[in-house]
Amino acid sequence: MASAIQPLIEINAKINDASLENNFARILFLDTKRRALIKSLATNPEFKSDENSLTIIKKTAEQNQKLMTDITKRMTALTKVTSNKIKMLRSYRLNK
Repeated sequence: MASAIQPLIEINAKINDASLENNFARILFLDTKRRALIKSLATNPEFKSDENSLTIIKKTAEQNQKLMTDITKRMTALTKVTSNKIKMLRSYRLNK
């Protein structure tokens, strides 16, 4: 029988994949699902708060913090690139 924590592990893997693809909308969607899943673990009778499960939840929280920091950096970089492209297009249009 699969443990109650297994869906959390699967969502974490999907979030990592979406992060590598810069798919920010998918990350947000999966993170919302993950938050709901973590909240539901408290009432899940199959959830055993053993050392392994608590370690996975702790690592998930740490991983989430690192991911949010990384996403913030990448979003800032993408915003700068987009801003520079817009400036370049405006300049081109004015010089036409």
